[in-house]
Amino acid sequence: MERDASFAQKKAERATVRSHFRDKYRLPKNELDNTQIQLAGNEVELPKELAKMIAEDNEEEVKDSVIGQLASIQNLDLDSVKDKAQATIEELKQTAKKCTVM
Repeated sequence: MERDASFAQKKAERATVRSHFRDKYRLPKNELDNTQIQLAGNEVELPKELAKMIAEDNEEEVKDSVIGQLASIQNLDLDSVKDKAQATIEELKQTAKKCTVM
């Protein structure tokens, strides 16, 4: 019984890893993985090494993004830039609605 419980836990851990990568790469979900995770009682976590790698990947993605690059510039108020960008988009939408050619 202990061996079966341990085996079910390992299967759930592998299913968790697979489901993480399915989410990351936007692949379709697998019901079998969800079932295995539920059978383990939803108490399954990613292995520490994998969780650390994921955290590093997320940090790199933020740094590589435009917002990450803007955040690294000193004395830049991101909120004001965001507000100006949203105002410009709204203005363009209003102009597009008034356009008689389209």
